[in-house]
Amino acid sequence: MKDIAEIYRLNPEEVYQALGTSPRGLSEEEAARRLEEYGPNQIQEIRGTPLWKKLLSHFTNFFAILLWVGAVLAFIADQAPLAWAIIGVIVVNAVFTFIQEYKAEKATEALKRLLPPMATVIRDGEEKQIEATRLVPGDLMILREGDHVSADARLVASADMRTNNSALTGESEPVRRSAAAVIEEGLSLGDVLNLVFMGTTVTIGTGRAVVYATGMDTEFGKIAQLTQT
Repeated sequence: MKDIAEIYRLNPEEVYQALGTSPRGLSEEEAARRLEEYGPNQIQEIRGTPLWKKLLSHFTNFFAILLWVGAVLAFIADQAPLAWAIIGVIVVNAVFTFIQEYKAEKATEALKRLLPPMATVIRDGEEKQIEATRLVPGDLMILREGDHVSADARLVASADMRTNNSALTGESEPVRRSAAAVIEEGLSLGDVLNLVFMGTTVTIGTGRAVVYATGMDTEFGKIAQLTQT
């Protein structure tokens, strides 16, 4: 995966060279080699601890054990109301933390549902429909109105193109996209107009973009990883 700063400052012609491709796209042989190197373009779920173990852990962690000791001492000191209050704190804290973790797991599932099953690319000079999981860095994607973007990519051509980036930024207003090089520094990714991101949607216009990041290396993948840790 190329550094983002290297990609968005290049002219469209230089992008092809930097990512080892051309306006004819990758060959099927090269795409297969890169798929082997980078792996499938998909959001991976980190195999986590079973839910019942997660819930139990919140009753047995260091902080909880201290509270359990406090509750026992309160019972010994004939301070039952205090003891029950401490137990209540343990239960409320454990349940609240467990619910937050459960919501995070569901958030990952929701993120995966935003991803399209297919993508349109140029390979061997021909337009093809491929499974989005087979996209690799260097693939030349064709983006049209209504398309969901399947990977992080740098635009090399665009025509009156705007994208909805709400899945990443929370902003529902479509944002203009352009293939021109960006020389400004200190911009947030959402303000770099020549980049498009996995999980966003083309609301109007068309474009061609060279993939520079797939799967968990995308901005979308990084968000998904955060929800699982």
